[in-house]
Amino acid sequence: MSRDRFPLPLLISVSLVMFLIAAVAASRGRAPENADTTWTFAVSGDSRNCGDFVMPAIAAKVKAENDAFYWHLGDFRWMSSEDEDMAAMSNPGVPMSKGEYQQRAWDDFLTHQIAAFAPVPVFIGRGNHETVAPMTREGYIAKFSALLDRPEIAAQRQADGADGAPVGPWYHWVHNGVDFITLDNSTHDEFLAAQMRWLRSVLDRDLDPHSNVHTIIAGMHEALPHSTGSEHAMDDWDLGVRTGELVYRWMYDAQAAGKHVYIIASHSHYYSPNVFNTSYWKEHSSKIVPGWIVGTAGAHRYQLPRHADPAAKMNVYGLLRGTVHADGAVDFNFVDLSEADLEKAKWPEAPDAAIHDCFVHNHD
Repeated sequence: MSRDRFPLPLLISVSLVMFLIAAVAASRGRAPENADTTWTFAVSGDSRNCGDFVMPAIAAKVKAENDAFYWHLGDFRWMSSEDEDMAAMSNPGVPMSKGEYQQRAWDDFLTHQIAAFAPVPVFIGRGNHETVAPMTREGYIAKFSALLDRPEIAAQRQADGADGAPVGPWYHWVHNGVDFITLDNSTHDEFLAAQMRWLRSVLDRDLDPHSNVHTIIAGMHEALPHSTGSEHAMDDWDLGVRTGELVYRWMYDAQAAGKHVYIIASHSHYYSPNVFNTSYWKEHSSKIVPGWIVGTAGAHRYQLPRHADPAAKMNVYGLLRGTVHADGAVDFNFVDLSEADLEKAKWPEAPDAAIHDCFVHNHD
């Protein structure tokens, strides 16, 4: 999707600012994890369409498991048309104009999705639906600056010697020896040369013998090229193929150097493991980099691609939980959500009938 050309002024309400300030303050008070123990985190993406019903249930699972944080890999709201959950909770039967909807959509994401996680830290990535005109990269940064400049991210910039660098849609933070790298491949001008230079510098620091980083986890919206989900991924544009292949090779090299390396994407609305176990990458490397697609946070659900792993699942909502062990190895398992989970975690204004419709009919 091309870069947007018609910016829209995006104002953050006082109540949302206060929420985000409170969330940051709460995160500062969280006790640091013990690097010698096992700990967990959660990740998924694509919460458009029915995310206002699904994300609170994900938040409940995250809190119940005491996950260290939740990582959202993009596509917060549909943006091209009103989401089914917003329509059900605002004025049922009275559709908003497209302009009114686009003015409200990102605030709704903060109010009815992100707010459910407090005080658990939330990290976000940018999806292609965050680029639907008139939304822009600059508008995205302005609206979500409190999340893109969380204390962990700001501290990491300082540690990298980049204190004072502008807040942006790609960033990283190191937690207990694990480097979590958020990449932006939401538009067809990515990966930009600036992002590639930045990523190379991050990986070079991780590979330094004195870095204390034993694990690298890259998260992005669209899967890198030549995955089992290649019909809906960076394979869709020439620059995406060229730069995406290079990023995969860099991750492969980090794995060959002894790091634990994992790659996670969303964009396709299903759960699929082992996504780089394909003929292309088998021909070009001796050991596949572990990868997942987990676009299961509320978006209209897709059929599985023909070469998906036997463990892949469609027509599901849920999260991918990573369990990090003391040696840096990470085990991943998918956590399904039931309709009862959605009902239990729902907002007071969420109609039961709309939740049922999203659970049963929101798919191809």
